[in-house]
Amino acid sequence: MVARASHPATVDPLWPLPYTIAMPDFSLGKLLLLAFILVVVWYGWKYAQRVEAIRRALKEEIERRRTGAAPAAKRPAEDLVKCSACGIYVPSRGARACGRTDCPWPR
Repeated sequence: MVARASHPATVDPLWPLPYTIAMPDFSLGKLLLLAFILVVVWYGWKYAQRVEAIRRALKEEIERRRTGAAPAAKRPAEDLVKCSACGIYVPSRGARACGRTDCPWPR
């Protein structure tokens, strides 16, 4: 009677190791499902944030109307002009010098 080994003869000394590790099975279907779940979560989060912002704005408007406060004044848009010395854009009214000697704006 010949004793048999518990595993077949192999050159690899760590023979059982690769077969005992559970490798993840990445299939196209599973990756698509994961992508779908991530998209649903992402757009669900964005929707919840948008609903919360609308709810907050309505609450502030109701509070403002209840107290009789005037609506917040909106600041008008301001024209910008390009500085000929440094190339940055500055307000057309109330612009100040950037510190360069050739700056066209007053100090």
